Amino acid sequence: MATTVITGRDLSLTIDSKSYDAQAISVALNTTLDRQAYETLDGRVFKTIDYDATMDLTILADWGASGAGGTYSVCELLWDKASSAPDTGLAYTFTAATGAVFTGSVYPSFPNPNGNGKDAQQVSFTLQCTAKPTLTVS
Repeated sequence: MATTVITGRDLSLTIDSKSYDAQAISVALNTTLDRQAYETLDGRVFKTIDYDATMDLTILADWGASGAGGTYSVCELLWDKASSAPDTGLAYTFTAATGAVFTGSVYPSFPNPNGNGKDAQQVSFTLQCTAKPTLTVS
C-alpha cells in the first residue's frame, strides 16, 4: 500500500464548533504519559498513572474577525472564555483528510497580542486539554 502524505493543508481545526483553518499556521496535539518505574524484588516494572495533553496553536492574529464573511476570531473566543469561564472546556475537533479525527476539550487561555515589524501578526499559545484526546479513524 502506498504511503499517504499529509500536509498541513490536509488538516482542519474546529474549536467551540467554529472552523479556524484559515487562521491556523500550525497545530500540534501533545499527549504524554505519566509513567512511573518501580524496582521490585522481581525487577523493574512500569505503571502508567495518568495522561497529560496540550494543544500548541500558532495562528494569524484575527482580532476583530468575528462576523466578517462568516469567519470567527479564535483570539476573541479564547479571550472571552478565559475571562468568563476559564475552567470550562471548549470542544475541539482536529481532522486529517485521511479520516483520522482527534476530539476533546481544551481550557481557554489569554492570547498574547504582539507584533514584529513588517511581518504578519501571529499569536502562539499552549492550551491545556481537559483529558487525553480521543482518536477515531474512519
